[in-house]
Amino acid sequence: MKNMLTILISVLLFLSSCDSSRDKTTTALTPLVKITSSEPGWIYLDGKYTGYKTPKELVVSQGEHIVGVALEQSNTYLRNSIVIDEEKTELHLSENDLQQPKIWKALWIGIHEAEGVVAGNTVSTHFSTEELDAAHDYFQWSLREHFEKFSYGTMKWESERIDLTEPVALNHSQNGWYVLEPSTIYSHLPNIKDGDYDCIFTFWREKEGTVSFASSYFGLGWTNPMTEAKKIGYVTIKFDAGDHIADAINYYKNNDPGVWVHEWLHTVGENFFQDKEASSKGR
Repeated sequence: MKNMLTILISVLLFLSSCDSSRDKTTTALTPLVKITSSEPGWIYLDGKYTGYKTPKELVVSQGEHIVGVALEQSNTYLRNSIVIDEEKTELHLSENDLQQPKIWKALWIGIHEAEGVVAGNTVSTHFSTEELDAAHDYFQWSLREHFEKFSYGTMKWESERIDLTEPVALNHSQNGWYVLEPSTIYSHLPNIKDGDYDCIFTFWREKEGTVSFASSYFGLGWTNPMTEAKKIGYVTIKFDAGDHIADAINYYKNNDPGVWVHEWLHTVGENFFQDKEASSKGR
């Protein structure tokens, strides 16, 4: 990385020297800036991860830059701007530079009865209210321990809960998967409007007794919410609760804890933020 950075700087200096509009007697200087913070943290420069931790001296082009530091211990994010000139500069980030979180809104939907057709027969799986309570606690735990912590405190989630007591039909796709589609949820909850929530999370039972809606996925996240009917992110979790849902939840917490945040990242990471970046560049 250091060698590549040196080569890049040399190329930039060479290109600068070839600019006919530049005074040939002027020497282009590349300044250094020392980034420090109230505790060790990972450094971001103009929104991009540098690969370095504080304290660190970086080679930075002249002009105004946005410097961020994701603090390693407190899981918070500091951010400030600095104008770099030809002289060595130092920027210290502290709690005064703490970024306030943006509010995200979630709707969590527990499915009491998931209904599908297996071998020509309509069958169902069921969750009790107590089981859905445990599942909702699992979701709230993930909001605290993953969504908010992984964002270093730059997001805060507010969530609502709705349990659907009537049978909810699963779609049996051509590839053999049983899937709870967004359109099915909206048919049960027609009052949901565009943008009411940032993401909807549904939770239903994969297996019960001899009934199985097993498919080759744990959760699914729809990847382009702005093209969906309600312009809302959508995640569905197909949960194998086994004999005791609390045991299954504890297993996943300890062995594969990130299903909620993993699927949500599909909804924002594959199109949404890329499209926003492309549109901002277009402006």
